[in-house]
Amino acid sequence: MAAFRILEDFYREVMRSYPPQGEALLERIRPETWRQISFRYIFSVPAMTAVSWMIEDAAAQSRGTADLHVSFQVLSRFLPQLDRYRAFSSGIARGWIYAAPDISDISGLMLPAPIRWINTSGTPLVEYWFVIAYGPGLAMTLLAREIPALDGSGRYYEGFYTFEGEIAYQVLMILHILFPADVPMPSRPEEQRW
Repeated sequence: MAAFRILEDFYREVMRSYPPQGEALLERIRPETWRQISFRYIFSVPAMTAVSWMIEDAAAQSRGTADLHVSFQVLSRFLPQLDRYRAFSSGIARGWIYAAPDISDISGLMLPAPIRWINTSGTPLVEYWFVIAYGPGLAMTLLAREIPALDGSGRYYEGFYTFEGEIAYQVLMILHILFPADVPMPSRPEEQRW
C-alpha cells in the first residue's frame, strides 16, 4: 500500500534531520525540557518505555484535551499495561492502540471507553513502536523501528522523539490514510484550540 511507503519515507527523512543522542540523555534532562528538544536515537526497551510513559502521562494530564496513539506492535506487549491504561484513560480525549493479535483469545480484552484497538496484522506497522500525544498545547511524538541486536538477543529501536506539532500532525495524517474508518483526520497544529 502506498501509505506504508509514505510512512517509511517520512520516517527516514525526519531521522536525518535530528541530531543523534544516546540513552544517557534520559537521565540528564528535566521533564520540562521534553517540550523543547528533538533528537534521533537507538534505544533499548527500558529506555523506550521510559519515554513512552512520559508521553502517555503528559496526555493523561491534559484533562481530556489530548488524543493518544500508541503502537505495541503485538497485543501481548499491551496486556501487562492494561491496568495502567485503565487508570489514566479518563485523562485523555481519545486513544488508539495499534497492535497485531498474537494471543489466541482476545474476546476478554476490555479496553477503557475512550480507547480503541486497531489491528495492524499484515502491515509494516508491526515493526514500529510509536507514541503520539496530540492536542491543544501538546504535541509529543516518539517513532521508532525495531532493529536487530548485533549479538542477536534483545530488542532495540532506532527512531526519533520530537515535540514539534507539525511532525505529530504528519504522522497522524499517515495513520488516517492507513486507517480512514478508525483514525479521524487530525486538525493542523495551528487549529488546535483549548
